Amino acid sequence: MDSYSLIYFEKPEGVISNWEYFWYQIPYGAPGILTFVVGLFLSYFAFQKFRKSKEDDKFFHLNLTISFISFGCVGLVLTTRAWIQDVETLVLWNDLLYFLVAPLAPTAFYLAYHMTGKQSKLLLYYSYVCWFASFVLYLGVILGKGFETTVFEFPFGKYPRGSAFVRPWGILAPLGYFLLILPSFIKHYKYIRKHYHLTLFHGVNLLFLLTTLNAPSILGFKVYPGGFFLFIPMLLVAYGVFRSDFFDVNELLFQKNGMFYFLFALLSFVLIFISFGVSFGLSPNAYESAKWYPWGIPPVLSVFGAVFLSIIVAGANPSARINQLCAFALILTGFYVIQSVPLKLNISYVVQLRISQMTFVAFAFAPSIMVRLVFEAIGQKSPVWLQGIDFLCITAAILAPSPYLFVGYFDYPWSRVHHGGPAELLVGANGAIALVLVLFTFIRNKGYINFASKWIIGSFLLSALLLLAALLPSHGIPIYPIADFQFIPAFLLGYAVLRHGALSLEGRTIQLSQRLANLGLITMAIAAVLYFPLIREQYGVGESAFHLTMIVLPLVLFNYLVVYIMSRPLAEELDISYFLLDLEKQKADEEREKALIAQDKAEEAREESEKLLLNILPYKVAQELKTKGSVNPVRFENATVLFTDFKGFTKVAEGMDEQSLIEELDACFTQFDEIILRNNLEKLKTIGDSYMCAGGLPVENRTSAIDACLAALEIQSFMNQLKEIKSALNLPFWELRLGIHTGPVVAGVVGRFKFAYDIWGDTVNTASRMESGGETGKINVSKDTYELVKYFFETEYRGKIHGKNKGDLDMYFVHRLRPRYSQDPDGKAPNQYFREVYARISRGANIRWKKES
Repeated sequence: MDSYSLIYFEKPEGVISNWEYFWYQIPYGAPGILTFVVGLFLSYFAFQKFRKSKEDDKFFHLNLTISFISFGCVGLVLTTRAWIQDVETLVLWNDLLYFLVAPLAPTAFYLAYHMTGKQSKLLLYYSYVCWFASFVLYLGVILGKGFETTVFEFPFGKYPRGSAFVRPWGILAPLGYFLLILPSFIKHYKYIRKHYHLTLFHGVNLLFLLTTLNAPSILGFKVYPGGFFLFIPMLLVAYGVFRSDFFDVNELLFQKNGMFYFLFALLSFVLIFISFGVSFGLSPNAYESAKWYPWGIPPVLSVFGAVFLSIIVAGANPSARINQLCAFALILTGFYVIQSVPLKLNISYVVQLRISQMTFVAFAFAPSIMVRLVFEAIGQKSPVWLQGIDFLCITAAILAPSPYLFVGYFDYPWSRVHHGGPAELLVGANGAIALVLVLFTFIRNKGYINFASKWIIGSFLLSALLLLAALLPSHGIPIYPIADFQFIPAFLLGYAVLRHGALSLEGRTIQLSQRLANLGLITMAIAAVLYFPLIREQYGVGESAFHLTMIVLPLVLFNYLVVYIMSRPLAEELDISYFLLDLEKQKADEEREKALIAQDKAEEAREESEKLLLNILPYKVAQELKTKGSVNPVRFENATVLFTDFKGFTKVAEGMDEQSLIEELDACFTQFDEIILRNNLEKLKTIGDSYMCAGGLPVENRTSAIDACLAALEIQSFMNQLKEIKSALNLPFWELRLGIHTGPVVAGVVGRFKFAYDIWGDTVNTASRMESGGETGKINVSKDTYELVKYFFETEYRGKIHGKNKGDLDMYFVHRLRPRYSQDPDGKAPNQYFREVYARISRGANIRWKKES
């Protein structure tokens, strides 16, 4: 057995290929990829918030969306500097990505301005300055002068110098933070503390501090840029903004199928990466002097068996927590075994090392997921001690890309095996602790656990034991790593899932997705058979079959994933719908008649009571009467009263029988009722042939005079049409006078047994004088009403007219809407422009009118 000690993160002397350079540099750039992914993820939720937010908050959420994208792209820029060796390619990518990075500074300053309650105007003005610097940066990039080909070379990457177009932008953000944001936050800390969650405050500060920590590397100092870790403050900011409707973890992951879609995305990436990696990364000499047969067969079976089962389990019921936890545990187990396959091939050890490190980042969370699965299976809440397991999982995941995961390797007859370092021991110890605690919980509760759940728990206990046994060869004990046989506990789990129905969901529509997935499988199998002779020329029969399996099987599973998983939520919903419909149908036959009869009676009684009350009183007054048993009198300062009266009513009535008279009067007043209802007025009463209504009550508004004039125009138009019809039929007709006045009134309910909503005050008397002092077919309004409506309607000043007991009063005729506000030639119907101005007045706006020429 040969052993080999690692010298970490040091590239060999001399020229190496871009491909080798990439593998050596993976740990340095990986945090930037995480920052980029988190930025995209959070920008999506910020954009959804922008779409649903009120007008006042839309601009804030738009800036938040752009800010998340920009900070995420900072991580991607730093990753290109870590992974790309060719300087010209590096400069090109930096130029392109800075189009998305540039809005970082101005949007961040606007967020800070918004957090201070828009009190620190300097932050807003400074954001404008930053936008100007961003446009200067864009100009430099467009001219091909964004970044120079002179670079600083560090172990963690190559950093090109920014040109004179870029430098002002790079200086303004940190300078503004220390000179403006920090003092403003200190000054308005009480306001921020009152209106925002502290995580938002800390997140914004940390965003600027980590971004500022990019400066040393740009200036040539060997300091790892803090921008790689911007995902941490971005998550803090997101929590501070969205905590009420986004970071409900249970709802996000399970009720909204967030875990389901995360698993889908994760699996898709891994499967495509495996297929393309084998296609383009493995040459024929990878199988020379290698141990791929027979030692590579068990891990390949384990990887693809675990992935296949995870697809079935996850798709069986996407919204079920136990399904998603089970699928996640299978995937993490598969991740561990993935790293065993390259160790059995003749490829560069740095590639083997990096693949293992990447898989261990995910696999480090296996103890946490497994424990949660066990407690979900036995129907108990997660224990408090699980937080300690979680902490160790996070620590191990952070250490996985570091030199502390492995310290070399052992060369056994069956393959290379990494020599475990402190980080690997931490993963193993964490798994052992979880195993002991889960075993203890299982023994204590085994009497309450059903048979299928026992199979689930047993399969994962076996999986954990196999994984712990892998620690022996990684520390020099020459035992074949039996963790490669993870397909055994995986298939045991599959048996529990499929045979006993613990997690699966059978249904009619699921069969469709199953058939589609099988059709894709057959298609790819045919393609593999046709492709086999082509690679047979380069490889032996066994190598060709193994190579083809590693290319095709991930694509087959990807096809199965897309067709089976993506159609599964719809299938689940349809199956549940079918079940519920059948259930409801059975119950409906027994309960329907009784429920409908009882409901109809109750509804009729309620509606009749409501209808009677609302026919007598306005809605608000009726609600107050129902709640309190009485109605308090209320004074309204700007109510508008409208009176109508038929001229010659007595004379025309004399020639009509009683029935016809009542029907005629009822037809007119019914039409009046509909008109005033459309125009936001309240009918008060009729006295013989006189009709009285009012606006601006029982809910005050600023448009009562306009509403009354619009209603009067409609009533006038109706009476003119009625007059034309009666004249054509040679029948007698009534002509109408209308009077309107605006002023203060007192409104209330009088009577105990027969309620009546009425108003009192001099305004009522004046409105009556407007009607009696008017002319038939005309709308007569007072000066107070005229002042409120003169910009909307064409009016005619009549002079001072004597009103009984009122003296001389200024009176005006309202003829029609002004042309600019009317959509018809007669000026009866308002247009869209009128409605826009009207809406602004309703909301409290003060309109400044231009002088009429």
